[in-house]
Amino acid sequence: MTSLTLFEPDLDAVPETPSSGGPAPAEVASAEALASFRATKHKSLNFGLGVDSTALALAIINDPTAFGIAEDFSDFSIVTAMTGFEFPDTIADVENHVLPLLREKGIRYTQVARAGRPDSAGVEVLSDTKNPGKVFSRGPWTLMDELEENGTVPQYAGGHVCSQKHKAWTIDRLQLERAGGQTVGKLFGYNADEYKRAVKANKFQAKRNKKAGYETFALDYPLLRLGWGREDVQGYVKDRLGINMSKSYCPVCPFAGVCSPQPDHLKRLRKYPDLAARVLRLEYLSMALNDNSSLYKDDTLFRRVTDDQNAEALGQFNARLDEEPWAVYRLQRAYTAGRRPECHTAHGDRCSKPECRDSSFKGTVYRSVKTVRTGSRSEVGTFLHNAATALDRPVEHSTQAHGAGIDRVRTRVRPDAKTYGTVEDFYVTAPAGVQDKARSGFAGVWAAMTAGQ
Repeated sequence: MTSLTLFEPDLDAVPETPSSGGPAPAEVASAEALASFRATKHKSLNFGLGVDSTALALAIINDPTAFGIAEDFSDFSIVTAMTGFEFPDTIADVENHVLPLLREKGIRYTQVARAGRPDSAGVEVLSDTKNPGKVFSRGPWTLMDELEENGTVPQYAGGHVCSQKHKAWTIDRLQLERAGGQTVGKLFGYNADEYKRAVKANKFQAKRNKKAGYETFALDYPLLRLGWGREDVQGYVKDRLGINMSKSYCPVCPFAGVCSPQPDHLKRLRKYPDLAARVLRLEYLSMALNDNSSLYKDDTLFRRVTDDQNAEALGQFNARLDEEPWAVYRLQRAYTAGRRPECHTAHGDRCSKPECRDSSFKGTVYRSVKTVRTGSRSEVGTFLHNAATALDRPVEHSTQAHGAGIDRVRTRVRPDAKTYGTVEDFYVTAPAGVQDKARSGFAGVWAAMTAGQ
């Protein structure tokens, strides 16, 4: 494993001992970036509770000056943003093995969370102390609160929007408020196998600095500088703490097969069937509102848990469906036609000319969801069947998308899933809790696309 000597007089010097990851490219580990980080008066570590950021925290505790941090940690703090949905064994590992070291060294540890759904609600500091004894697993507004109110799972193609909203935004908001216009040095525990994440973070930060008119954060990636890959950080943590530290990721993460090998993830869901049942419930709700909205890109968690014969998780999931309040929802979607490629070339970023639209290209999807009726599962089922009779439409019971089965009554059907400039309108039964919501502009678009029908 690489030496921890990061800050030589020659800032471009590379470590003498190679490791599995190799030295970081200058694009993310330049001398200029390192000098900028070192010049900041306050430095912090974004601590995600997992093995990578734990390895970096342990290395800093062992030799702070090697990372450009004061020996007494007076210019350093650690910050965690709580999503509110973390595996208990991850929290236990941090409480039992990391927090004692922070207490011993008197390192300031701040735990923060979103204070509410809108950004205007700000952040809530759950704990801010040099004597931490507890990981506060949730704040006033959690990731699952938001997903369950929206009736959606995290989007596989969404670019980690949930992480940006519940982690990055929360920490940045806190640090900018504390900084008073000064640049904050920020350490990330990206390992040498995560080079692309650092490149992406640097590009985003450059745009932010340009918008702010000054350098808001000076970013550094010590594990990348050291060339430590995943195996290196796991070995380092095992050597220092004597444990194989549990991985940190949300049980609802659509990238769980990347964050953790799928067999390990399924094993963890066996250990915590209550968490599995909650995610299964969310996936069912999400797919009731949209067949294509499964947790994974081309698969469902329900199928994977069923194939894994996780009877306890499935039992709790089915019990939740039977015991919880249900609702009849009305879903309306307007799929506008997108712009032709030549329109983008000729007319730039914006164009409203109808002749530039093509029904073979996807435009904007406008969605409206409304709760029509609430009650027990059987009550809303009866209501849906009565509504179907009144509308002279059949009740469609489908297990094609979700094995547990979903009941719908369709009043408008898209002729083809790949044809745009079309609408759909249906009623569906699912667990209650989704908030009535329509995309801005929905009413006008819907009226225009259904006029005369």
